[in-house]
Amino acid sequence: MTESQAQPAGEENPRHLVPTGDLTIFEAGEFKDALVKLFTNEGLVSMDLSGVKRVDTAAIQLLLSARKQQRMLVAGMPDELQGKLTQLGFTGSLSE
Repeated sequence: MTESQAQPAGEENPRHLVPTGDLTIFEAGEFKDALVKLFTNEGLVSMDLSGVKRVDTAAIQLLLSARKQQRMLVAGMPDELQGKLTQLGFTGSLSE
């Protein structure tokens, strides 16, 4: 995930994040920064994960932490991410 890929999709919609590529320990810092920026917006925010190719537990930890804000909609859940969440015992939705 490059810095531009971690930014909200277009300045016209700062409440929407579209990460692409890998979300691993190597991209965790950028991803965290993008999530913090996303949640500076009031109200409901959204994230499209359809462009994510690889995830690890560092990214999953950040996603589950973001879920605790209880105001995030998640779309485009990759099969790999859903599989890893299931393996870790998480059966809920990332969306609130």
